[in-house]
Amino acid sequence: MLKYVGVWMMTLYVVRLNGKSSNLAFQKPATMSTVFDAKSSPSFAVDGNNGTNWYSDFCTTSTHDDMEPWWMVDLHGYFHIHDVIITNRGDAYWQRLHSFTIDVFMENPIACAPATPVQCYNRTDPLGRGETVQFKCRSPMKGRFVRIKKWRMANNRDTLILCEVQVFTTRATGCTSFRPFHRRLGKRLDSANIVISGASDVTICTSRCQNSDCLAFNYNQNSQQCQLISAPTFEDSRTMTSSWDYYGMDLC
Repeated sequence: MLKYVGVWMMTLYVVRLNGKSSNLAFQKPATMSTVFDAKSSPSFAVDGNNGTNWYSDFCTTSTHDDMEPWWMVDLHGYFHIHDVIITNRGDAYWQRLHSFTIDVFMENPIACAPATPVQCYNRTDPLGRGETVQFKCRSPMKGRFVRIKKWRMANNRDTLILCEVQVFTTRATGCTSFRPFHRRLGKRLDSANIVISGASDVTICTSRCQNSDCLAFNYNQNSQQCQLISAPTFEDSRTMTSSWDYYGMDLC
């Protein structure tokens, strides 16, 4: 059963989604603080499988002794996030999904220490066995990265388990659609999703990125080469090089 939770309300209501939103988390890059085993990959929380059996449906799980476990998805765009739907494990250890916050970031907090979270929701009680709950933010939160983090651990085996996470949004429009970029001197992001072109100036490269699905770019002032990055992942490598500069929200 799908349940709706309002920030200011203690009562749970059964609702239906109106179909006007879409799940932006589906098959987007995901990562987490630790991974329990091969059946616990962070990507399993956004694979579209709403099953709740840990052994057959492969639910995302942190390791034992991780006392600050978290999971995060990159939505590959800047959106107004209004609802996050979480599906809990339905077999053993379902009680472990408790005491967590849902936070939204404009910047990637892994590589950008000053990144500031905006809290969408704070849950204390555990979700029910195999339960799917819709958490509604107090107001739409603009951001690109959505993180679920446990803030209280019962013991060192109290892992973070997520069988599925869905994020419902509307795309940021108007002036808010402008994409800011942090400049990182002497660094290049090596991604499989790169479009290369010539650009006589970094402002031209910036404009091309702003007017496309690009989320970040590398620019070489010497060769005047522009590399537009459309779909960065958490696994992309970073190269130190004096001839390139990186522009994006993954680093700051």
